[in-house]
Amino acid sequence: MRVLRRPGFWAIALAGCFACTIGGPQHTFEGFPAGDPRPVPDAAVADELYPLAAGEGDVGAPDSREAVPALSEASRRGSAQGTGPFEAALAVSAEPAVPDHMDAVGGPTEAEAQAAGQVIRPTVSYYTVRRGETLTEIAQKFHISPLTILASNDLVNANTIQQGQRLRILSQDGAIHEVKSGESLWKIAQTYRANIDEIVLVNDIANPNRIRPSQELVIPGVQAAEIGSMLRSERLVSADGRLLPMFDWPVTGRISSNYGMRWGRMHHGIDIAVNTGTPVKAAARGRVTFSGVNGGYGYLVIIDHGDGVETRYAHNSRLLVKAGEYVNRGQVIAYSGNTGNSTGPHLHFEIRYKGNSVDPRSYLR
Repeated sequence: MRVLRRPGFWAIALAGCFACTIGGPQHTFEGFPAGDPRPVPDAAVADELYPLAAGEGDVGAPDSREAVPALSEASRRGSAQGTGPFEAALAVSAEPAVPDHMDAVGGPTEAEAQAAGQVIRPTVSYYTVRRGETLTEIAQKFHISPLTILASNDLVNANTIQQGQRLRILSQDGAIHEVKSGESLWKIAQTYRANIDEIVLVNDIANPNRIRPSQELVIPGVQAAEIGSMLRSERLVSADGRLLPMFDWPVTGRISSNYGMRWGRMHHGIDIAVNTGTPVKAAARGRVTFSGVNGGYGYLVIIDHGDGVETRYAHNSRLLVKAGEYVNRGQVIAYSGNTGNSTGPHLHFEIRYKGNSVDPRSYLR
């Protein structure tokens, strides 16, 4: 009651009544019935209230006049709750607002798709190396691991890139695998320790049981990049078709007979003198295509390394692998001996490229 006796109270009350009855023009607004006596704020009031409706400081906020629908909603809620539009506007502002720039135009972002469990299909682009660039610098430009570049290109090592060289760049970490004859999708997934279903999805494979030799597949994931970079370093033929000096010695010993003409006929390999029972190792990774007795070769192992390259290991005393098996570089495949046409214990070793023998000493490292 004391408040009612204060002159200041009545002055404020009269000013409020005057503002409600005489202030701004009356409008008919969408959502209000025609002739509705409730006032709708004009643009100036909307300017003041917009931050309450959309969140003060929003980047890319629409023009303040676009806030009027929010005030309309606030007015309707206020009427239903017995409150005014200003109090209702505060309630509206508490609801999460979606700015215009967050509209899902063009589908989800990569991060959103990954969060939703969707598979993003990687793309392949080409990049020309500039003078002085390193593999690490190029990888940083594309936000991928250097291993991904190694796993997608025929690079012997990270130091071999040169100005003007074109590199294949994956849009995300992974590897590019060229299907070899006899390979299955299951075997490829096993090699890269990858999910076969994911390989099918990212490569849009209609029938997983029908992949073609020389077909290139993207194997996604950092682990695939690591494994792929290791496998790429096993490449024995360059992009321009040159046989590379990337073979390991199968045994260590004295060369007892060189490659070339011998006794009036071609000697297609080198003989390395070693004692019977010496472990014979694969000169590179590949698939065993023959393991058994073969005439003058005695106990023979032949390994197919892909790209038209094979190695032969002859005169062994015992074989440890079978045809169809995959072997790694340095894996023991046999024990040396003196079988077949041999004058003493040794290993006969051949490298053949596209059916023709070459001098192994030019390609052993």
